Amino acid sequence: MRTDVKFTFINLGRKFAKSNIWGLINSTTPPLGLALLAAILDEAGHTTEIIDAAALELADSKIIDLIDRCTDIIGIPATTVEIENVKRFAGHLRMKFPKARILFGGVHPSIFHETFVESGVCDLVIRGEAETAVVELADGKPLSGIANLTWRSPEGRVVANPMSDRFVDLERLPPPAFHKLPMNVYRSALGAAKRQPSVGIITSRGCPGACTFCYSGMFGKKIRFISPEKTLAQILTLKEKYGVREISFYDDTFTANPGRVKEICELLISRNMKISWSCFARVDTVRKDLLAVMKRAGCHQIMYGFESSNEDVLKAINKKVGLKRAEEAVALTREAGIDIRGAFMLGNPGETEATLKATIDYAKNLGIQYAIFNITTPYPGTELFEWAKQNGVLSHTNWDSYDLSHAILELPGLPGTSVEFYYRKAYREFYFRLSYILEWLFVKRCKDEKKLYFEAFSRTLKKMVVSKLGIA
Repeated sequence: MRTDVKFTFINLGRKFAKSNIWGLINSTTPPLGLALLAAILDEAGHTTEIIDAAALELADSKIIDLIDRCTDIIGIPATTVEIENVKRFAGHLRMKFPKARILFGGVHPSIFHETFVESGVCDLVIRGEAETAVVELADGKPLSGIANLTWRSPEGRVVANPMSDRFVDLERLPPPAFHKLPMNVYRSALGAAKRQPSVGIITSRGCPGACTFCYSGMFGKKIRFISPEKTLAQILTLKEKYGVREISFYDDTFTANPGRVKEICELLISRNMKISWSCFARVDTVRKDLLAVMKRAGCHQIMYGFESSNEDVLKAINKKVGLKRAEEAVALTREAGIDIRGAFMLGNPGETEATLKATIDYAKNLGIQYAIFNITTPYPGTELFEWAKQNGVLSHTNWDSYDLSHAILELPGLPGTSVEFYYRKAYREFYFRLSYILEWLFVKRCKDEKKLYFEAFSRTLKKMVVSKLGIA
């Protein structure tokens, strides 16, 4: 008699609209959460496989063919923009694998867990962190005793167990099961890496900010970190086993603990790792000495979330970082010789056409190498979503359009069509400036980096013309 439980995890990913720039620039990142769950379950004596349908661009029929007929639980994570595709695919699974239980996880299912279980689109939802609950589920613990789990009783009643008051100790977790993933197909976001192969990893959970557009319910408000030693071990595995030459740290705020970052840098330097890397940071978490050691350790780019050039708009989204501090961080980062990738949001509460124009001009004059413009999107579970509902400015809940390129908010005096116009205008004006093109032609950069840039430039131009973003 079988004592182990067979899990099949499926990463469906998202399908981008033609007009969405993220269809071009988005990274192909390992589903690290699934790889971690697989490693934990394997340690506990169970059987797992991961089908990264997003990375491999698999059709539904191919995914179905790859699923082991002996699978007991099929687990699928989902964000808001992915959820309709996940629900649709779950319907196919019901017909093909009637004996398997369907498990949802991720932010969107965590918020609408009862609805999903009650409707029968899935059997189980693990809300928030899944590492403890998934092992207890596999080990046969009574469903009523598994924290974070939403399930259906034999009588048909939906039961939402209490949330655990403990979060996972990241230091005690095994390394992700990279060997179960198609490691040769992953790459960092366009413009984030200067060398290939590149791959994104996450070494912490949580963020020091409390912005209204972010959801903190998954990992709590306290930031937890993987130690510098374990971080280095993961990088060594990626370099030595998979030939990775560049790392993108996709932690919400990699520099949230400057002392830890310094330790990681010193380890990279002392081991002569020769790995180039980039990261996400807040402008209020960097200092001159930290940036200097990051540069020596191989950091060539930092992404900062500037969001807007208007102080009132920044206050409206609770950014808690003013323009002066942002400009100081830019100056320090440039002085350290590190490139800057700036993130901007268009269509925030309090926005006008004048503030949109000002933010685009601000991005062009800030002295940064890359800019990412997104349309402000009120995701369920966030303070912004609740504000939008209460103020009657939420235009719809067609989740497929919550993709950062469609206006979801209908703000007073600023229709969504205007926001989408400035979204397209922002990319045109930033990347198609003659001064910007000339800088990349003549500035001293490595051959690989220039090659990647011009390949990206040509693909971007083609996509913008084909998608009719206003320059055809």
